[in-house]
Amino acid sequence: MKNIKEKILSIAIAIILLLFIAYGINTFFPNPEYDDFCIEKPYRINITEEECVSDGGKWTQERIPKIAGEPEQSGYCDITYTCRQELEDSREKYNKIVFIISGILGLFCVILGGIVLKVESVSVGIMGGGILTIIYGTIRYWGNLEDVGRFLILGLILAVLIILGYKYIKK
Repeated sequence: MKNIKEKILSIAIAIILLLFIAYGINTFFPNPEYDDFCIEKPYRINITEEECVSDGGKWTQERIPKIAGEPEQSGYCDITYTCRQELEDSREKYNKIVFIISGILGLFCVILGGIVLKVESVSVGIMGGGILTIIYGTIRYWGNLEDVGRFLILGLILAVLIILGYKYIKK
C-alpha cells in the first residue's frame, strides 16, 4: 500500500506544480484578452471601402445580395480586422514569455527533483511537474516556432533528461 501512496503523491505533486506555475505566470503576466484590443462597434450595413479602412477594418470585395430597401453592395467590411491582428501579435509575444519562463522553471524543477531532493516520491513529483511545465510552455509557443527551434528545444530537453538519468538517477 505504501508504494501506491507514493505514486499518487508523485502524480499529485506533478500536476499541482504544473498548475501552480501556469497560474503564477498568468497572475504576473496576464494573457491578452479580446476586450483589451477590440471594442464593440455598431454593425453598419451601408459602409464604403474607405470608411471601412479608416475605421481599422479590412474590406473584402464581394458582391453582396441586395437586402430589401438597401442598395446593393460590392463588398463587406471586417471591422475588427486590425484589432484582431494586434491581439494575435500580443498573444504571440505572451506565448513566447510563457514558453521562456516555463522552460526555465521546468528545467530547474527537473534538476531539483533529480539531483537535490532525496525523498523519492517528492523528487519524482517535482521532476514530473517540471517536465509537464516544459511541455506546457512548449505547446503554448509551438505554432510560432520555426522547425530549427523545435528541433533544438527537443534536443536540449532530451539531452538534459538523458544526462540526468545516467549521472544522477541510480537504481
